[in-house]
Amino acid sequence: MIMNFKKVLFEIYSKSPLQKKKLESFLSSKSPLFFKEADRFIVDYSSYLESQNISFDYAIDAYLKMCKDMIKSQIYFMKTDKYPMDSQEQAFEAIYNSKKEMQSYMVGLALSQYLWRTHHEMFNHLKDALQINKKNIYSYLEIGPGHGLFFKEAIKTIGNDCKYTAIDISDISLDLTKSIISFFKLNNNNIVYINKDMVKIKNTDSFDFIVMGEVLEHVEDPEILLKKLNTLLHKNGQAFISTCVDCPTIDHVFHFKSISEIQDMVIKSKFDIVSEKILPVENLPMDEIRKKKITINYSAIIKRKNL
Repeated sequence: MIMNFKKVLFEIYSKSPLQKKKLESFLSSKSPLFFKEADRFIVDYSSYLESQNISFDYAIDAYLKMCKDMIKSQIYFMKTDKYPMDSQEQAFEAIYNSKKEMQSYMVGLALSQYLWRTHHEMFNHLKDALQINKKNIYSYLEIGPGHGLFFKEAIKTIGNDCKYTAIDISDISLDLTKSIISFFKLNNNNIVYINKDMVKIKNTDSFDFIVMGEVLEHVEDPEILLKKLNTLLHKNGQAFISTCVDCPTIDHVFHFKSISEIQDMVIKSKFDIVSEKILPVENLPMDEIRKKKITINYSAIIKRKNL
């Protein structure tokens, strides 16, 4: 059954009434244009899921499972001041290498792009950067494409005159990305999929635009990954990164404790920050957010520092 945004909200509220207050707080301020865009996304995404024999009921359950997992992780974090996962290897075995867990996680996460204010703003941050830079992008790399929506957006925006590369440690994630690109008939482009750990890849290519959304918190040493990204980015290129502060969930490994810690790591890795978004998940004064260790999402457009 093809869904629309209104039906999705109705199903979520029916299954989890506690979601209503938080979602309505975000949605009450949105314009008719947002709802038109969200409706288009849901219609398209439900058609894609149907083509994969995945019901939208499954998608809603996956979203609610993700929310519950985050609450459990938050409780653990508040008690121990640690994230539930200790290592990348642990996260790989529990999540990235499990089709059941990874598919559910990615399908649920895809819905958050239009249900969570912070995820929607970060998605728009990327879309704006792609629009601004599209005429200068002939080689595009995405590290950790996850649900495939950012990769799809990049191909739609940049067009055919570009070489696209997607690298992910999870073959399940890559399969999801391949299937969504195929469904939307974008697979006639020059696309390479690589199922490897980005840090271990010996690659001398350079890319005009690199996307690494919500990856840094999944590795034990994010600075190594940022420095690797620096070697791959063309001297005139730009990259989009996103990550989070005080953000425990089932597969996060590295705990960023402040926005300044992220910014310092980016600068130490020889990047300049072109633009950034600092997005607390609660509408509270920043001092209170820091004190209560409330999650802050972060995205940035970065470029190589001119040395």
